[in-house]
Amino acid sequence: MLSVYLHDRPVGSIEKRGAGIRFTYAEAAVEDPATPALSISLPKRPEPYSDRYASPYFRNLLPEQAYRGLVAAAAGTTPGDTAALLGVVGAECPGAVSIWPDGKTPPIVHEYQPLSDANLGALFTASGRLRLGNAIARGRLSLPGVQEKIALLRQPDGSWNLPTNGAVTSHILKQATGDFPELLENELFCMTLAENVGLRVPTTGLPSASVRVFCAERFDRTTLGSSAGVPRQKIHQEDFCQILRVLPERKYQREGGPGITACAAVIRQFSALPAEDLPNLVRWIALNALIGNEDAHAKNLAFLHTQGGLRLSPYYDLVSTVVFEHLERSLAMKIGGSWDVRNIQKSDWRRLAKHVDLPWNFVRVLLLELSELVVSRASEALRLCTANYGRAEVYSRISEAVVRHAAQMDRELRTR
Repeated sequence: MLSVYLHDRPVGSIEKRGAGIRFTYAEAAVEDPATPALSISLPKRPEPYSDRYASPYFRNLLPEQAYRGLVAAAAGTTPGDTAALLGVVGAECPGAVSIWPDGKTPPIVHEYQPLSDANLGALFTASGRLRLGNAIARGRLSLPGVQEKIALLRQPDGSWNLPTNGAVTSHILKQATGDFPELLENELFCMTLAENVGLRVPTTGLPSASVRVFCAERFDRTTLGSSAGVPRQKIHQEDFCQILRVLPERKYQREGGPGITACAAVIRQFSALPAEDLPNLVRWIALNALIGNEDAHAKNLAFLHTQGGLRLSPYYDLVSTVVFEHLERSLAMKIGGSWDVRNIQKSDWRRLAKHVDLPWNFVRVLLLELSELVVSRASEALRLCTANYGRAEVYSRISEAVVRHAAQMDRELRTR
């Protein structure tokens, strides 16, 4: 039996059921109107949720593929045992949910071990995978995705701390895989470009001058209301696969995952301000098309549970995949009727406007404005990234792709 907490308050329990799980809200949580539900997909009720309904939420909290295997091995369990894995690494998860074995509770005082730059860098060496897995298990940390990563706490003086036993974290550090040359510089450039055109993204960079891994400040953690014992407060979040009850291995539209229409419907129905979040969805789609990100799936969209209600989170995982020539040219979510980012036509953009239920003239102007802005700011992003992270050939390759895609968009949208 596992106990599930939300903002460190007990809300329910998880039981293993064969190869799956069953989730049940606590009676007190169901009866208390001030206690929120874990997810849109799991509204409060006294009846248990079977694996069919519970697994999409909880499995989307966990690592995927080889990264999941690494974490499971370090935690002493098997990759396919969702309940066991949640019990050993589910204490510090995305959002404000935490999962503990029966009899254990979230920490009152959060404890950490200082990390020198040398020790930090050692987590991300080819021979350091075991260290990384052990650090994740010791910290009881869970982050989704296929890239190996860890959550750490950065102190105000810039020093790094490894959390122990579910202590709250502030940043995510992500290891680039050798299969994709200059992936680190690629993501840094795309995030910098997005910020330069006024889109909401977390603060990103390198953890230190000597440790070259991608580092992003968590937007689901805040210093507001923090104290010496609890250096960050958690903000609850849920990604769109969790909301739409889609298992992580089915996140791509071609594999039965959500498309743009489904994501737009979620925003229209549940956002506290759909008049802002729907245009922001279009900007996300357009930016990914311009940089050539074919891996923009529904797990890269999330709601934050703010005091004003559910709102789209900042953009994350922005990478230009078109610069990797060995990949299949297929979008994670098709735009209009097109799966090919290189060949999106006016008819596809018009269909997109219908899919998100926004006026075509509004969407057309938004696309043209963003396209012009991205092209005009690409050189500044290149300058900033070169100054901050060193020279990389991929900056120019992404800039060239942006110019190509913007020109294609401009030709299509300016025709009558």
